[in-house]
Amino acid sequence: MIFESHAHYDDSKFDDDREELLSTMQENGIEKIINIGCSIESCKSTLELTKQYPFVYGAMGIHPSDIGDLNEDTFLWLREQVKKEKVVAVGEIGLDYYWAENPPKERQMELFRQQVLLAKELGLPVIIHDRDAHADTLEA
Repeated sequence: MIFESHAHYDDSKFDDDREELLSTMQENGIEKIINIGCSIESCKSTLELTKQYPFVYGAMGIHPSDIGDLNEDTFLWLREQVKKEKVVAVGEIGLDYYWAENPPKERQMELFRQQVLLAKELGLPVIIHDRDAHADTLEA
C-alpha cells in the first residue's frame, strides 16, 4: 500500500487534470492521500476533495506565509473544520523566516502556537513547516 502523506492536489496546477489524476490513484496503488490545507481557501478546497474522494483525507492549518488571512473569525472557522471526520491533522503550520515578505516572526510564532494548541486540544498530529526557524519551532 502507498499512503501519500503530504499532497496539495487542490493547487491550481492540477486544475486541468485533477479529476483524471485522482481517479487513477487507487488503480496505481495509492490507497490513501492526505491533502494539506495551508490557507483558508486551500482548507476549503481540501474539504471538497475529502467529500469527493473516499480515499482523500485532509489536514487543516494556515501556513506561515498565509497567516494574514487568519483572524478571530477565520480561526473559529478553522477550529470547526479541524473537527470534521476526515480531517486527520493540523497543518501545514509553522514558521518561515526565509522570505522577507512573510509576516513578522512574532506574529508567525503567535499563530503557530495557537494552531499547535488546537491540535493538542483535539488530539491531532501536526504537520510542521520550518524554514530557517529551527530554534523557534522547537520552542513553540
